[in-house]
Amino acid sequence: MIRNFWDIKKNTLIEEIAGLEEKVDAKTWQAIDSLRHVGNIGAYMGKDVNLIIDVDPEEAGQLIWLIETLFEEWYIDRHEKDLKMQKIIQVAQEKTLQKKSTNGAK
Repeated sequence: MIRNFWDIKKNTLIEEIAGLEEKVDAKTWQAIDSLRHVGNIGAYMGKDVNLIIDVDPEEAGQLIWLIETLFEEWYIDRHEKDLKMQKIIQVAQEKTLQKKSTNGAK
């Protein structure tokens, strides 16, 4: 999503998330970076393979909520806004044509 929506393409995920910091509000960036930290716990377990840090269902739900919220804000809301803006532009174009045809009929 960072690459696609924000066109941030770096060598590592941490660099891409850092590049996002100035583009989104502080809480959103902090939540995304926090999600990265939680993911790193599972991805880089360290030397002690017997150490398991559980993520309970409520925590997992919060992480999923963040991803769903970003999809909605970054893609769905933008698309709906674009559609509404295009409808307004279309109304203006139609009214301009109506005005021209009315003026031409006189």
